Amino acid sequence: MCGIFAVVNDPDHHAAQTTLDGLKKLEYRGYDSWGIAVVEHKNGTLAIEKHIGKIGGATTALPAGDIAIGHTRWATHGGVTDGNAHPHVDCSGRIVVIHNGIVENYQELKQMLLRRHHRFTSETDTEVIAHLIEDRVKSESVETAVLGVFKNLAGSNAIVVLDAKTNTIVACRNGSPLAAGVGKGQFFLASDVTPFLKFTRDVVFLADGEAVILTATKLRLLDIKTGKDKRLTPRRLDWKLEDAEKGGYPHFLLKEIMDQVTTVPKTALINRNEIAHVARRLERADRIVFTACGTASYCALAATYFFSGVGRETKSYGAYEYTPFSGFAGKKTVLFAISQSGETADTLIAARNAKARGAYVVAVVNARGSALERLADTTLPVGSGPEIAVVSTKAFTSQLATMYLVSRACTGNYARAVREVQDLGKTLRRWQTKKLRHDVLDLAKTLMNQEDIYIVGKHVSYPAALEVALKIKESSYIHAEPFAAGELKHGVLTLIQKGTPCIAIGANDETRLELLSSAAELRARGGTIIGITPFTSAEFDVTVKTPDAGPLTIIPNVIVGQLLGYYLGIGRGTDPDKPRNLAKSVTVK
Repeated sequence: MCGIFAVVNDPDHHAAQTTLDGLKKLEYRGYDSWGIAVVEHKNGTLAIEKHIGKIGGATTALPAGDIAIGHTRWATHGGVTDGNAHPHVDCSGRIVVIHNGIVENYQELKQMLLRRHHRFTSETDTEVIAHLIEDRVKSESVETAVLGVFKNLAGSNAIVVLDAKTNTIVACRNGSPLAAGVGKGQFFLASDVTPFLKFTRDVVFLADGEAVILTATKLRLLDIKTGKDKRLTPRRLDWKLEDAEKGGYPHFLLKEIMDQVTTVPKTALINRNEIAHVARRLERADRIVFTACGTASYCALAATYFFSGVGRETKSYGAYEYTPFSGFAGKKTVLFAISQSGETADTLIAARNAKARGAYVVAVVNARGSALERLADTTLPVGSGPEIAVVSTKAFTSQLATMYLVSRACTGNYARAVREVQDLGKTLRRWQTKKLRHDVLDLAKTLMNQEDIYIVGKHVSYPAALEVALKIKESSYIHAEPFAAGELKHGVLTLIQKGTPCIAIGANDETRLELLSSAAELRARGGTIIGITPFTSAEFDVTVKTPDAGPLTIIPNVIVGQLLGYYLGIGRGTDPDKPRNLAKSVTVK
């Protein structure tokens, strides 16, 4: 969940500044503290700078150098202090380590190192790595030492090791993401590709069990288990630098919400062959399962409604609760694993479990080159481009559109579904204007001081309610609680009193009258009713009207919720791109 960046052969000897800039693009992965290590250009000595707090406005006074590594931390072991910030150094000051993941056996390793009289300066699990390498590098090359140590680390980890003596970087991956960028005469490492897009789009995505060695002259790919070289074949990405920039918006979150006018219809232009293949596989399946975490899990739940609409019964499980049901997977099971990053630990565990029992795994991902993509039998990339804000928006709606296309492909209606998604894109472009933003801003002003908001929806609008509640919680820290509309009379109404804000989310479908009945129940108990629907009603005190797009109405309904969360967060003084306590990619269990 932490952010890693490294550069070799910085052409202007500005490796520390290049690393600082790269880390700023990774702050969504962790913002408790940050640090950089650079080898000085003139005398080859090691210089390190570490600070607690966000890196967004930071500057560095580190000296000129050609090679540097840096880290932005999401704390797991040890408090948020300068001493616990990465990088960590061995006793000799030669070996410098940054790390993403958890060394599950670090206490055992630390006790062994203490008996050997190593001096520890932090409370982290990471520091043991530096000292373990220190012991081995006395009699081995740094490459051999790092690979040997890494094989003894328990858990999901990615490490980057800088040897200040030989100006060599060695990086290893097992479970936590890592990508190498191949530029013109220079090399990069990062937790994802966005920090080095301005330098290169040629990328090597490390798989579990792989390592890279970076020197001034070359980049090598190795198998960690055998230590042997592997074929190095960079992939050319179609992502552009501007996809990872704010584009004039004050925050990435707002930019990515507004990006949906292009990212949603884009899903209709990709994956045609892959969706056809998956549809054929679904014809032979006797069990269709969706699994995911967080926002993606609400896409999984929405997908069950999409498939129900074409006569296919499916199941949806939070990946963190899939294990008790994994025994039902078999050779006729198709499991859709949905994840923005493709690195979500619980989703990977669920997918591996299902695959081990013979299930056919389909990955629905946004970021490319992920562990989930490698694991899957078929991958459906949703193509929404880099999503920088921790709060997921455009990736979610692209996942929704993709699953809608898959569901319709099962009944031979793929071409019609493509037109529907493309038409929705045109509608979003007309609807997603400054007027919409002003309307939602005005609504947010009335809710700014509330501490409780309740959201209801029915059928496919129920996962929409779940997602809107999550956007409000993530962005503004207001307690927002979603319910299936039919649940109100079974206990929920006790929460409603005079003035309680209640959001009713609905579509112009068979659930319309039932939703309005639920809104009337809430209003009768004193609730203030906010409708997010394609229609108006006397039951609503306020309406934010959305386009009528049939089952795809869930997408504009959720967009309103995204904007509402954003403006509530701004009004309450939160950082909408980096909510407290959260990180973008949850790569630990």
